[in-house]
Amino acid sequence: MKRYMKQLLWAAGLILGWQAFAQQSPHYTQFMYNMNIVNPAYAGIKNGLAGGFLYRTQWIGAEGHPESFTFNIHSRIGEKMGLGLSALHDTYGPVNQTDAKLDYSYTLELGTDLNLALGLNVGIGRDFIDFSNLAVVDPGDPLLSLNPDVLNVTYGVGAFLYSDKYYLALSVPNLNSGPYEESGSSWTQGRTVHYFGAAGYVFDLSSNFKLKPHIMVYQANKSPVSTILNANLFMYDKIELGVSYRLNDSFSGLINYLITENVRVGYAYDRTVSALKLYSPNTHEVFINFLLPYKQKALMSPIYF
Repeated sequence: MKRYMKQLLWAAGLILGWQAFAQQSPHYTQFMYNMNIVNPAYAGIKNGLAGGFLYRTQWIGAEGHPESFTFNIHSRIGEKMGLGLSALHDTYGPVNQTDAKLDYSYTLELGTDLNLALGLNVGIGRDFIDFSNLAVVDPGDPLLSLNPDVLNVTYGVGAFLYSDKYYLALSVPNLNSGPYEESGSSWTQGRTVHYFGAAGYVFDLSSNFKLKPHIMVYQANKSPVSTILNANLFMYDKIELGVSYRLNDSFSGLINYLITENVRVGYAYDRTVSALKLYSPNTHEVFINFLLPYKQKALMSPIYF
């Protein structure tokens, strides 16, 4: 009976709160190493062919808990332009979301060590919701027989101001917005607009220790603003330890390590402190990033972001 009640709540939440639920972008504790997913201006920032993978599994043990997988690869084209590909796959209960985007950036040199990258993205997003495994009160409801499967064109913009010591980023990765709408025997849907802002700085504590605070704020439509605060200590140009706090939601511990000069692996553990901790307090996130450097350095890029 308890299992059926959970499934019934899933269905009720999806149907009654459809527009609010639709297309909520997954969030990441280690956002500073997964920036392409939310900001196309980051494409081409590095001095080489760069990319990475990230996997996040949230609220372990809860039925239908969220899981996210991201991939990105990008490169500078010439001295000013960048080109990249970013993709994500996110599941949450019966909901499956997949996005693939082409990212483009153009960099303006504002000073000797100050650059402003402006970015655009365009791509395809697919949203699929499978009602077949839900226990519902009225199995004959035509709304539940449609199993929405919607393709959308997505497009967004971003800006990334940076030097070798700090960055400031603003982005709206999806500007194609609108509610779910039922049309005959199918669904049509726009996308929920998300706004992202991020910043970071590198403090040189000594030749072997650097403190790297980061902040990200984001909002979807009229929902409350969410804020993530990170403080990472980078030691001996090899290992990084950090702590993170998502306001009114969770605390996190982070670690990453440079296996080689151009390959970084990382892990984060989130402990939920909000009311959701009653269902499952544990979240895990892992990533691997790589950089294949170019021989000629025509454009300075951030060293620590």
